[in-house]
Amino acid sequence: MTALERRYRRLLTWYPKEHRARHEEEMLAVLLAASTPGQSSPAWRDAFDLARGGLVIRSRRAASPGSRRHWRSAARLAAVLAPLLLFGAGLFRAAAYADRSAFDLALPALAYALPYGLVVLLAWLGRRWAAIACAWAMVALHAGERLTLLLSLPEEVVVIAEVTVVVGEVLIVAGWPLIAAGMVLSLPACVCAAMLTLAPSHGPEPVGSRRLAAWVGGVLAACLVGALLPKVLGAVLVLAAFGTVAVPALRSSAGRRTAAILTPFLVVVVMPSWFTGLAGLTAVLVATAALLGVTAWLARMAEPA
Repeated sequence: MTALERRYRRLLTWYPKEHRARHEEEMLAVLLAASTPGQSSPAWRDAFDLARGGLVIRSRRAASPGSRRHWRSAARLAAVLAPLLLFGAGLFRAAAYADRSAFDLALPALAYALPYGLVVLLAWLGRRWAAIACAWAMVALHAGERLTLLLSLPEEVVVIAEVTVVVGEVLIVAGWPLIAAGMVLSLPACVCAAMLTLAPSHGPEPVGSRRLAAWVGGVLAACLVGALLPKVLGAVLVLAAFGTVAVPALRSSAGRRTAAILTPFLVVVVMPSWFTGLAGLTAVLVATAALLGVTAWLARMAEPA
């Protein structure tokens, strides 16, 4: 195989696997026949056309009736995983604080995590409206608590430019209006509640209750143990646990779509330290709303399994 052929084959991976099985050799023969003698890399126009064609075909298939069933399964699973991630993150923080004997911070972190454990249980059991009501109640409670905390800060601390104040474990960039800062801090809870609301139903349909319970139990145990270990060992243990689950999950159609739906949620979880301006906040909000709206439409257009 020549270098040009290898590079063309890599570009053809933009196309779905089924499409490549039927047309790859024919497309490759046409591309090689159109190449010039001694050419070792694809022309930029050919590379652009291949990437564009592959993305067009993948986008069409993403909205096909068969693909919509996978979106429905992914939306159901993501609606359970979002509050589960907040629950696990709260337990991780509480365990880390307790290990440092900072019980005055461990108890609030645990109190924040436990209601999301209830949300997960309600969603798992199919109590849709109870889970949604509990999630939105947490949004209101969290927003009110953060705003009260911000309003209690000394005025000179909040208004001085380029000063960062640590509130719990969240970085707040000084100079933000208090309402905007409270909204940013409440975004993870808000996106979680929106995912629960937009999902056609809740539950671990794609993988089954027992298998998902085993995976979740293993990851939570690894996170709690990792919080008690030294930082490097704890990080390695947590990453290994997530990798063990992510690798087989991403091999399935529903798993890849679940990861896509959870992407905006994961972005807003780490967002306060990434975006400090109004433009960044606006871009994240628009992208999150667009992705959740499209996936919710695809999921609801599908016929139930």
